[in-house]
Amino acid sequence: MTASQPPVDLAFRPTSYWDPASAESAILLNVKGDLRRQMIRDFITGQTGHLGELDPELLEAELDDETRNNLGANDPRWLGGEYLPDYLPGEVEIARLVLESTTRDVYSVRARRRTRGIKYRVVDEYDTVFTLTRRSSVRPLRLGELIELIESTAVDGADRTESFTDEFRDAAAEDTESLEESADFIHVESDLYPELARWSAWKAADWIDRRIAVDDVTG
Repeated sequence: MTASQPPVDLAFRPTSYWDPASAESAILLNVKGDLRRQMIRDFITGQTGHLGELDPELLEAELDDETRNNLGANDPRWLGGEYLPDYLPGEVEIARLVLESTTRDVYSVRARRRTRGIKYRVVDEYDTVFTLTRRSSVRPLRLGELIELIESTAVDGADRTESFTDEFRDAAAEDTESLEESADFIHVESDLYPELARWSAWKAADWIDRRIAVDDVTG
């Protein structure tokens, strides 16, 4: 049985969105492609070689069409995140939602520094318009506030649900009988909020518990 509360510090607040906490975060800042981010991280940590061995072009936030198409030709999952919209001036990614789909689709939560504070938006790779219950703040969000922003996100014109991430798990469950596969169909991560991935894992386990409970009641 999953704990009733996530094992994370919901009050955590990063000092700034524009001051990377580590060299790794600075290098990965605004790199769009999800598998490319993982590859760069593996090079930084020395798991697959040294960073100097990596083509500098692959460290760019955005790839040119030829390089992007070559990556996708080998495995369509390499396209995940590469078609996200360009960043607005002064905008950074503060979290991302990644789907275990054929093309590893990515939803990017972004923050932009403005005169009177920080503005937020959520974008995907298909020009979808999203509505947020919170679009700005004076300071960086606490972890709990970021989670609330993510979970209350809705496609413009659609009914808002209690959990944006659970919508993807529910949809995945229609195509597989494995609760574990459905629960892990989406994960949320952030270089600025280290415990966000732990919350995401807790949310997945909690979804499984709730699905089992419903199945027990309905027979």
